[in-house]
Amino acid sequence: MGFPSIRAEILFHGSHLYHSRCVKNPYTIDQVLEQIQSALSESALVQPERPSLVMRNPGKRVDHNGIEVQDEAVFECTGRKPYADLYSVIPVGDGLKQRPKKR
Repeated sequence: MGFPSIRAEILFHGSHLYHSRCVKNPYTIDQVLEQIQSALSESALVQPERPSLVMRNPGKRVDHNGIEVQDEAVFECTGRKPYADLYSVIPVGDGLKQRPKKR
C-alpha cells in the first residue's frame, strides 16, 4: 500500500480498552484477553477497507454467551511513531446491547 513498515512489536496501554469493554460493557478481563488472542491469531487478516488499521480473525469463535463472533483488533498507528498501538478489540457479531456494569 506504499506505507512505511511498522516495527514488529505491538504496544498495549489498555486504558481505552479496559474502559470501553470492562467498565462500559459487560466483559471481564479474561474475556477481553480471549478477544485479543483471537483477533491477533495467525489467521487474522488486515482489513484494508477500514479507515484505521484493523485486523480481523476470519474464523468465528464461540463467546461466553454461546454466540459466534469474529474478533477485530483496532490499532492506532502514526507516521511519526512506527509502532502498532493496540487501541481496542471488538467482538463483531455479539449481538449484545452493551450496557454499563452496575458497580
